[in-house]
Amino acid sequence: MHYAVYSGVFITIDAALGKTISILFFNLSPRPLEGLFVYRHLEYVRCNIASMKTNHILLSILLTIFLSCSDDASNSEEVVTFERDLGNGKLAVKQTGDGGYIVAGGTSDAWLLKMDKYGNTEWENTYSLGAFGNGRAVIQTQDGGYLYAGWEGIVKADANGAEEWKNTSHQNGAYPYYEDVMQHSNGFYYAVGGPGAGQAQLVKFSETGSVLTRKWYGGQCEDDIFRSIVETPDEMLLIVGGKSHGNQSFPCSFNFMYYKDVWIVKTRKNGGVEWEKTHGGPYMEMANDIAPIKSGGYMLIGNKCAHLYDIGSCGQKAKVLIMQIDEEGNNLNDEVVSGLKWMERIPYYSIATTNDGYAWTAEHKNNGTWIYETTPNADPSYIFTDGFGGFEINHTTDGGFIIGTMGGIVIKTDSELLY
Repeated sequence: MHYAVYSGVFITIDAALGKTISILFFNLSPRPLEGLFVYRHLEYVRCNIASMKTNHILLSILLTIFLSCSDDASNSEEVVTFERDLGNGKLAVKQTGDGGYIVAGGTSDAWLLKMDKYGNTEWENTYSLGAFGNGRAVIQTQDGGYLYAGWEGIVKADANGAEEWKNTSHQNGAYPYYEDVMQHSNGFYYAVGGPGAGQAQLVKFSETGSVLTRKWYGGQCEDDIFRSIVETPDEMLLIVGGKSHGNQSFPCSFNFMYYKDVWIVKTRKNGGVEWEKTHGGPYMEMANDIAPIKSGGYMLIGNKCAHLYDIGSCGQKAKVLIMQIDEEGNNLNDEVVSGLKWMERIPYYSIATTNDGYAWTAEHKNNGTWIYETTPNADPSYIFTDGFGGFEINHTTDGGFIIGTMGGIVIKTDSELLY
């Protein structure tokens, strides 16, 4: 019997034919790696070897093992956690096809930064969009590049961060005011936002950045807004945000922006409305983000504020609203989480679905907040951390989460939201 220990792997090898080789990937204590912390889950893998001669050269042993192991072993992915303070305001972040991450921010110029899976910087670049860049969203595009969306326009960069094109055109307002962006399976780009003269907008771009259509929605009380967009299984668009309704005494009054309903709009690819629905009461409810559920339907996150006409108190009294809807926009389940204090009167929230539930993150006045739940109304796991809380959260291929915060920090967690 031979034994070997290599980079946290304990291997036992029996030279007899047909014997089982046992490999134990043991849990490593957190160890610094260029300012990062790396963990490996506990795994126990058995490989049946029909014939193998013992070899004192460790490389040969490992090569034989990896060629002979089952698919379960080869599909195991290292779980990496890290925290990086990048600055540049609110940070949107997505995992990329190579296992790394693309980060978007900027308090003036638009800014992109590409990281590898360990959080190390591969490149960064800035793009002139004006003095009010305020990045809101970023995606990796089908050609391997990236698309940035912010209040002053959108920028397309190639895989190395070089600018390919940008579009700052707008109507009915001082800025384009984009809140989210996506690439449809047909290759075209769609950006949503508002308010432009109080209306929400949906803009369709060609793959070279030309505006193909610009549609406006709502407008009764001139403060309607779209916050998030996804493609549906039937290749249409599903958009969520807030639709103003005024109040009983002063419809569309000066305070209309605090009298909204959760607004769900399904459109065709040309922007034509398939249907729209609202959910809410007499005061303020608004959706901020949407994520598809694998089994069908969607999870929404937003805020609810029963401010009783004291609109200035919304920042202290707003509650987190979690809603599950079906494919037709019907409310299947909702819950409200209270006890949190917000930095802004209309805070930002983000939600990500997993195989067995969902995780959400919220801006917080004193402490960052992100929470994991397996089902609506389940007992959640609360995570609080220093800072202003989360701006965007996404599920990663290793089972963990990547979070961009309000305070310019990117955090990669494990499946339990620990880092």
